[in-house]
Amino acid sequence: MTRVRVPSIVALAGCLALGLGLQLLDRSPVVDVAGGMLYVCAAGLVLSAVWTGLSSPVVALVAFAFALAVELLQLTAVPQTVVAAFPPARLLFGSSFDPVDLLVYAGGAVLLLGMRLAIVRITTRRSSAPATDR
Repeated sequence: MTRVRVPSIVALAGCLALGLGLQLLDRSPVVDVAGGMLYVCAAGLVLSAVWTGLSSPVVALVAFAFALAVELLQLTAVPQTVVAAFPPARLLFGSSFDPVDLLVYAGGAVLLLGMRLAIVRITTRRSSAPATDR
């Protein structure tokens, strides 16, 4: 399963680039939904790169739980305090609680599950392919 590390890191880089690019756009509902889904995907891809032996459903569930915990933390003053001290932390902690985000994170977990299954399938196929002499 260690073969999933590099593809997970590549997919993470893509998620981060897309997510940061979305931050430059107007804050429309579509951009907010896409950003929330990418947030869960990025969290799961970090986990996938670090603990390569975890199953895809576990990766998706833990990433969803992380995003849920951060969203619920927004009901306290902790994120606002951290963001006031270090403004880029807003990308991790968000700005305010939104119950719709909980549904968005569930969608992100489903997307992450599909991405992780594809990564595992591709890396398994490559590792089991017969060597050719070219």
